[in-house]
Amino acid sequence: MKLGTIESIWRYPVKGMRGEEVPYIYTGYAGLMGDRVYSVIAEDGDPAFPWHTGRDQEEFVIYEARYRDGGDLLLPQDLDAFEGLAPGIKPIYPALADYAVEVTTPEGATHDIDSPAFLDDLQRAAGRKLRVHASQKGQHDCRPLSIFSNSAARQLGEETGMSVDKRRFRANFYVDWENQDDPYFEFSLVGKTIRIGDRLEIAVIERDPRCKMITLDPDTSEETPKLLQHVSRKHGGDAGVFAAVLQEGRVKKGDPIYLT
Repeated sequence: MKLGTIESIWRYPVKGMRGEEVPYIYTGYAGLMGDRVYSVIAEDGDPAFPWHTGRDQEEFVIYEARYRDGGDLLLPQDLDAFEGLAPGIKPIYPALADYAVEVTTPEGATHDIDSPAFLDDLQRAAGRKLRVHASQKGQHDCRPLSIFSNSAARQLGEETGMSVDKRRFRANFYVDWENQDDPYFEFSLVGKTIRIGDRLEIAVIERDPRCKMITLDPDTSEETPKLLQHVSRKHGGDAGVFAAVLQEGRVKKGDPIYLT
């Protein structure tokens, strides 16, 4: 049963910074290849949630991070050969050193993420001591995949009387559902398994509880608290869903989504 279509795919090289749209990507058990490989950690942060994000510094969401060799970090090498083997045989990912990232600040300066100049610039703007942390495993708040529908963005816009940019929700997969009657159709998929494209299978685990991040304009970082207030009051604080990968595979824009 076809449920919908992948409208766009997004990954976030640095947790909390502006994401990048990609035409296709490999999605493994740890999430999208290259997603949230880097983060910025506050030395004075809560040990249970040490990351420095737009919760702490609103303009952090408009720092623009990109991989220098982005085209080489979408699919593992020799993927066709690995996919010809039994499910569960994992392809070889690039070395961590290959995930070189450049960051452009809101003022237009561009730095390598591991350069002292980047950290000095960011610490001055944030007013706190920070460090960069890298992990190929991905640094997600909860689950390795997030899904959000364009219909939900439109409906929230109607309910709040504001223009709601889907990018506020920082999802990996933005989708268009076949079901036109329920703008929040993704909520009905919690506890179910879906297939995307030819191979990727994921379990929709839970609704996505939201925080201050959705209040920040992805182009200006201007804060609009009423959006989070509305989601909390009318939708239990949730928007979109989290998922876990059951079978790895590549995904491309336009791929169909099926209920398994």
